[in-house]
Amino acid sequence: MRVREAISASFKSSNEDAYGSRDDGLWVIDGATPLDEAPLVAGVSPAAWLSHTASEILRDLPWVGRSLPDVMRSLIGQLADQGAAYGLAGREFPTAAISLVRRMGDRVEVCSLGDCTVLIDVEGKPIEVMDPQFEGAEDAALAWVHDRLDRGVAAATVYQEIRVQLHQRRLERNSPAGLWILAAAPEAARHVAIDSFPAPPDTNVVLMSDGFARALWPFGLVGDAGELWDRIVAGGAAQLLAELRAAEAADPDCVRTPRFGAHDDATMVWAEI
Repeated sequence: MRVREAISASFKSSNEDAYGSRDDGLWVIDGATPLDEAPLVAGVSPAAWLSHTASEILRDLPWVGRSLPDVMRSLIGQLADQGAAYGLAGREFPTAAISLVRRMGDRVEVCSLGDCTVLIDVEGKPIEVMDPQFEGAEDAALAWVHDRLDRGVAAATVYQEIRVQLHQRRLERNSPAGLWILAAAPEAARHVAIDSFPAPPDTNVVLMSDGFARALWPFGLVGDAGELWDRIVAGGAAQLLAELRAAEAADPDCVRTPRFGAHDDATMVWAEI
């Protein structure tokens, strides 16, 4: 596993994205920013604590001879144990999205839980891999935002109103009523999405948090996943991030391009496996 380029940028006091690699694997973790003020955990936001703690655990966690759902179950168990020392449990426990890539012989496995994205070169074509739970997960809420804005309702009012829906969605996570995500619920390991692809030597793979994937959607700075891939593997990831930050700054009220949060932590890792 050879990391070609890694970018992780945040406007916050603590980056809530994390990434890491080892000889046989690579991952990106995107902590979910609390919707309300929350006490710091070990001096950082709960989301930052979760993503960086999970990344540290993954560096040392035994993988050989284990399925990725089993690896995720161990990760969740260790997170729960470490979080308990800070009084984190139940609905107070932070959540995160994770995408993890592992080489297994002449194949590569992708484990997804949440809305991080993986692009992998399969026979010369980039294939987009994401947890199917989260495909289109924000579409209905953003369609409602679009409609309210089109009716002339002030952006501040619209986004305050939508918080009720967002709160309910957070409460339903890691339960049969909602979406499964990385936190302290062992049951979530049963809901990870696993994909496997052929991986000859020097296969390229790109992992990104949804904050970096904003370049594709909703901002449309690239036309499709193929163009996003081309920009990254041509060495243009930093420039693309600069363009994304400029687009976010030009629309601080999230009116021109509706989204949840004017800026987001953005992480991209490009590697050969």
